[in-house]
Amino acid sequence: MTMIGIAIVNYRNADDTAGLVQSLVARNTTPGTRVSIAIVDNSDQRPELEAVVEFAQQNGMSSRLIHGHGNVGYAAGNNLAAAWLLEMGAAVIWVLNPDTRITGGTLASALEVLRTGERAIGATSVPGPYGFGRPDLGVLDLWTGQSGQPSAAGVVGPRKLRYVAGHSLVVTRQAWQDLGGFSEDFFLFFEEADLAVRSAQLGIPIAVIAELAVDHAGGGATGATRDMRAKSRIAYFHASRSCMIFFRKHHRPRVPLALAARVAYAGKALLIGGPAAANAIIRGVVAGLRA
Repeated sequence: MTMIGIAIVNYRNADDTAGLVQSLVARNTTPGTRVSIAIVDNSDQRPELEAVVEFAQQNGMSSRLIHGHGNVGYAAGNNLAAAWLLEMGAAVIWVLNPDTRITGGTLASALEVLRTGERAIGATSVPGPYGFGRPDLGVLDLWTGQSGQPSAAGVVGPRKLRYVAGHSLVVTRQAWQDLGGFSEDFFLFFEEADLAVRSAQLGIPIAVIAELAVDHAGGGATGATRDMRAKSRIAYFHASRSCMIFFRKHHRPRVPLALAARVAYAGKALLIGGPAAANAIIRGVVAGLRA
C-alpha cells in the first residue's frame, strides 16, 4: 500500500501545527490511505508537539517528533523529516507549513503526483469559489529576485522562473532522492526556487494536483507578510540573505542587478517600515554575499 509522508517544520508555532494536523485527520477519508507525519521542532515546544503526535497516532497516522537539534532552518528541518519518512517507506514527501490547512480534496489526492512518473514535483491548488482554484505556483524574476504569481494564462517569460510554493509541495520519492532534498545553503526562503532550478536541470517536471486545495495564512512564525510595516526583521534579513545566495549559486553574472534591487528595496523599507527594516535588509545582503 502506497504511503504519503508529510513533513512539518515547527518554529514557535505549536498551535498552528496542531490545527494543521487536525485538518489532515479530517481530510484523511479515503479508506486504506497510509499516512506518516514527521514534525520537526526547530524551537522548544516538545510537550505541546508530543500531544499533536499522540493525536495523529490515535487517528491512524504513524507519527514522530524530531527535536533537540535547535533551529536548523526550514530546508534542513524538512530534510530531517524526509529522512525518517523515506525510512518509513513514503512514496511521496508532502512538505506543509504549520499555517496551512487542507480545505479541499482528500489526502489520497497527493498520490496523484505519481501519475506524472516516478520523478515529479506537485503543486496543490489555492482554495477557490468552488473549492479549487489556481495551482499554487510562484514566479521569480531572474534579474531582480522579486517574487510573484504567474499570470492568469500561466505564461512565464524567459526571465522568470516558475516554482511550486514551498508551503505545500509534493515530491515523489525518487525525485527527492535524486535532488538530495532541499539545499541547506538556504536557512529560510528561496529553497523552493533553488529546488525548481535543480529540478529543471535534472528534467524533473512540475505536476498540478488540481483536486487538493490548501489554504495558507502566511507568516505565522516568521512574520513574512507583504505588508512592509508589519513584516518582521527576521523575514527581511533571511529573504535578502537567501536572495544573494540564490543568485551567487545559479546566476552569478546577475548578482550586481539583484544587489541593486535589494538596495532599492531597503530604501523603500526605510520609508515604510523604518530604519530597523532597512538595516535588516542590508545585513541580510551582506550575509548572503559572504556565505
